[in-house]
Amino acid sequence: VIVTNEPEKYAVIYTDPPWKYNSGDQHSTEEQATVLGTHYPSMDLMELSHLPVPQMAATDSILFLWATSPVLEEAIDLINAWGFKYKTSMVWDKIAHNVGNYVSVRHELLLIATCGTPPKVPRLVDSVYAEERTEHSKKPDYFRDLIDELYSSGKRIEMFCRGPAKDGWDSWGNEAQ
Repeated sequence: VIVTNEPEKYAVIYTDPPWKYNSGDQHSTEEQATVLGTHYPSMDLMELSHLPVPQMAATDSILFLWATSPVLEEAIDLINAWGFKYKTSMVWDKIAHNVGNYVSVRHELLLIATCGTPPKVPRLVDSVYAEERTEHSKKPDYFRDLIDELYSSGKRIEMFCRGPAKDGWDSWGNEAQ
């Protein structure tokens, strides 16, 4: 349970940034039809770094940030820019392969970072979760539900939310409803 004396700030921040990728850096002779950048506007590291996350986050808070392997270094830089400290990650095994750099990628990473001293989780969960991917960039509800279970109190926000916010969550993003 996250208890904060800052009820207006977020104890839990869950975000799936619209990472900007460098096209043509696939390092494969196999032809790949990449559609990045055609689904929604993307942002580079500098633009993401300037979002007001540090002002939104409670003193004791936790950040769940989606990243793909090609942007892992930038994701760590973003965590630091927002004032959090990287702790660990989870892996979403998408079952189906996708285009990638150097390898055909079938996973995404959910990086977990903290600010201050958030509470310990009530139980440990497996770091790998498998569920076949569906529409572009849609994450399984499993992860948000798990966050709700492990961090059952405190104000929470889903940044770059697509569609309506889940009950008990605020949402932010150009596709949020």
